[in-house]
Amino acid sequence: MRFAGKKVLITGGGSGIGAAATEAFLNEGAEVAVFDVIGPEPLMERWKGKKCTVFQVDVSCAEAVDEAVRQLEKQWGVLDVLVNNAGIEFVGAIEEMSEDDWDRVLDINLKGIFLVTKSSLPMLKSVSGVIVNTASQLAIVGAPHFTAYTASKSAVLNFTRSLALEVAKYGIRVNAVCPGAVDTPLLRRQFADGKQGPQGTLEDLIRMHPLMRLGRPEEIAAAILFLSSADASFITGSALVADGGYTSW
Repeated sequence: MRFAGKKVLITGGGSGIGAAATEAFLNEGAEVAVFDVIGPEPLMERWKGKKCTVFQVDVSCAEAVDEAVRQLEKQWGVLDVLVNNAGIEFVGAIEEMSEDDWDRVLDINLKGIFLVTKSSLPMLKSVSGVIVNTASQLAIVGAPHFTAYTASKSAVLNFTRSLALEVAKYGIRVNAVCPGAVDTPLLRRQFADGKQGPQGTLEDLIRMHPLMRLGRPEEIAAAILFLSSADASFITGSALVADGGYTSW
């Protein structure tokens, strides 16, 4: 198992891509800590009997992040892998977006990565750890009605590149994964009862991916595990695009 004995922190690890990554790391022998706004009880029940610890944390709150990381440091002492995955979106025309809407997206998607990374760096430095940030295919191309989301995710890419240069002297690697549309309950709910989004129906969205299907959470988790593994030991400051060809048109 590639991650036997390794310590892994995943933000937003309670659902979607984060939950798939949690499962994958656990199956590869890692001990995993999950930061999520979801209460810990259902998640602890989900991973009962496995080496998984759950902290209820809003990653946009510096005090909450620092306290959870302090607890984790007392428990582990070191951190081998940090997966900054927590994220939200606002879908709507810019005229419909409030300042609070804008701030919330940037606070979770970008500020949250900054706060968790900053607090975790001492543990990562001690073992020359790895950081993987979840960006998006919409970090690379634009999309109407996703202005706050695309702004946050494109910023994640340059944060990744700049941080990779800054921490390379400690042997820390920093990369990003850019998923396309992924088949999660959240995505399905957006199109329930024939609803349409800015990109049309769910079928329209699928047709925007040359592979003609949505991604699966476990496929993105596999990309995250690759970037976290020794197989990617000479890769840093890079973005792995896993979007079914969405950005290749």
